[in-house]
Amino acid sequence: MDVRSAPRNFRLANRGRRKSEAPVPGGDDESFWDLMERAAIIGIFVLLVVGALIYSRPVALPVFCAIIIGSIVGSLVDALVRRGVPSFAAAGAIVLALFAGVYGLAIAFTAPISTWIGRAPEIGSILRERFQIMRQPLEMLNEIQNSIASMMGEKASALTVDTSASILESVLAVATPALSQFFVFVGTLIFFLAGRTGLKRRLVVAFGSREGRLTMLRIITNVEQSLGRYLGTVTLINAGLGVATGIAMAIIGVPNPGLWGLLAFTMNYIPFIGPAIVALVLFAVGIMSFNTFGGAVLVPAVYLGLHWIESQFVTPNVLGRSLTLNPFVVFVALAFWAWIWGPVGAFIAVPVLVTAVVVFDNLFPRDEVALPG
Repeated sequence: MDVRSAPRNFRLANRGRRKSEAPVPGGDDESFWDLMERAAIIGIFVLLVVGALIYSRPVALPVFCAIIIGSIVGSLVDALVRRGVPSFAAAGAIVLALFAGVYGLAIAFTAPISTWIGRAPEIGSILRERFQIMRQPLEMLNEIQNSIASMMGEKASALTVDTSASILESVLAVATPALSQFFVFVGTLIFFLAGRTGLKRRLVVAFGSREGRLTMLRIITNVEQSLGRYLGTVTLINAGLGVATGIAMAIIGVPNPGLWGLLAFTMNYIPFIGPAIVALVLFAVGIMSFNTFGGAVLVPAVYLGLHWIESQFVTPNVLGRSLTLNPFVVFVALAFWAWIWGPVGAFIAVPVLVTAVVVFDNLFPRDEVALPG
C-alpha cells in the first residue's frame, strides 16, 4: 500500500462512516464537515491574530498608529514632493507640523487646568458642602476603616516600608516604554511617509493579473481618500461642537468656557466614551459653579443636547451614507480595540473600522436589495 495515499483513504473511510452513523439531516454530510473545517481554521487564525496583537502591543501599537496617520496625511507629502521637495524632507516637515499642532493643543489646555489646580482647596470645601448628604455614610465607612486599622495595627506597622524607591521604579517603568514607543512611532511615520509611493507600487505589482492590480490600486486609493475625508470632516464637526459648547457654557455662566469647548472638541473623536467623560466633568464643574442641584445638572444637559444634535443630524447629513457607520458596529469595534490596546486603541478604533469597511466594499461590492413591503 502506498504510504502517501493512506491519509486520503483514512479520510474517505471516515467520511463513509460519518454518513452511515451520524447523517446530517437536510444536507450533504461531506459539505457540512468541510464547512466546519474551514470555520475552525478561520477561528484559530482569528485567535492567533488577537493574541499576536496583545503580545506585540509595544511595537504593533505605534506602528499601527503611524500607518493610519501616514495614510491620512500622505497626500500632503505627495503635494510637497510634486513641488520639488525631497521625500524625506517633506515627511519631516509634515511630522514637525503635526507635533507643533499637538504641542499647541497641550499649551491651550495648560493655563486653564493650572487655574483649576490652584483652586484645589476651594474646590474641596465646595464639594464637601455639596455632598453633605453623604456625610453619615462616609463617617460610617471611616469608623469601620478605623476599627479594622486598630485591630490590624501591629501587622500594618510591620508592613510599612519606604515607598520612595518603589515610586521611582514605577515612574521609570511607565516612562521608559512610553519613550521607546514614541521613537518607534516617529521613525515609522517618517519612513512610511517617505517611502509610501514605492510601497504602494510594490503592493500593486505583487499581483500578477491586471484585475488584481487594479483592485489593489483602487483599495489603496479609496482607503486614503476615505480616511482623509472622514477625519477631516469629523474634525470640522468636532470643532463646531467645541465652539457651540464653549458659547453655551459662557451663556450659562460656567468659568473657563473655552476649556470645556476644547475638551468637547478633543474627546468627541472617541465615540461614546469621550462624550460620557465630558458630561461627567461638566457635571462636577456644575456642582462647583452653582448652588443648586438643578444648575449643576443644567451644565452637562446642555452639552448632551448639543452632542445629540451633532450625532443624530449633523454628522449623518455631512458625511453621507457612504461613510455612515452602524452604531452597534462602532461600539463593538471601540470595545475590542480598547480591550486590545487601551485608550489609544479606542482612539484609532473608528479609523480602523473605516479602513475595514472600505476594503470589504471593494472586495465584495454591495448590490442594493429591495426588501418586500
